[in-house]
Amino acid sequence: MNVLLRMASRLLVLLTALGVAACGERQADMTDVPATVARIEGNVTYRERMMLPPGAEVEVQLEDISRADAAATVLATVLITPQGGPPYNFAIEYDPSTIDPRMRYALRASIRMGERLLFTSTEYIDPFKGNPVEIVVQRVPGAARREGPGLEGTVWVLATLAGEPAPAGAGGKTVDIQFAADEKRAAGFSGCNRYTGSYAFEGLSQHGSPLQLGPLAGTMMACPDGGELERNYLQALGTVNAFRLEGDTLSLLAGAEVVATFRAS
Repeated sequence: MNVLLRMASRLLVLLTALGVAACGERQADMTDVPATVARIEGNVTYRERMMLPPGAEVEVQLEDISRADAAATVLATVLITPQGGPPYNFAIEYDPSTIDPRMRYALRASIRMGERLLFTSTEYIDPFKGNPVEIVVQRVPGAARREGPGLEGTVWVLATLAGEPAPAGAGGKTVDIQFAADEKRAAGFSGCNRYTGSYAFEGLSQHGSPLQLGPLAGTMMACPDGGELERNYLQALGTVNAFRLEGDTLSLLAGAEVVATFRAS
């Protein structure tokens, strides 16, 4: 009898140990469960009666736009290959623990054909106003004009600055700018020196397609002519938040104001 009792006791201890181990494993597994994922659902549409060309893609981004002096921070993004005509439904997932109620957030949508921007949202879209969210994108002026020059890959010569005809720079050379799509770099001659910097189709504008020019760096030559033109020109580029393409004319805007216009070279 005593032998049986000892065996039963040992068996009970063993089962208890196994139960504790299993519980520990379940608790460890619980720590590996990912944080709750929130979801924003909606659709992207446009007013034009047209079909997108084959190969076009719709992108929706959740952005932190709290800092007015910096580019938006992308928190989540989704890329859609559209089928048929609009609206195009989307669902974008994000980690709610990254959302700070003190900050400001927005949804931004764009439709591209390779590097060419066809449509973009131009108004503020609150991502947290409730599902579904409708984003109406606006057609980029000149996006479908295959006979006209595109923003990227064209040398643009300065025509007007602050509403006045642009003078020539040092040595009678014209001020220009070129946007390189592969590197997303803008570069050109600013009146005395050459300059370069990044650019992005980001931000919100009601007057054109969003465009932001990053910090610009230039050579440090001293010129007897062109210095004032260069200062005014670079200062104007620093205020740009949008552009418009109309035929062979490029307009750079700061809000509703056209700060500079260019002609395709």
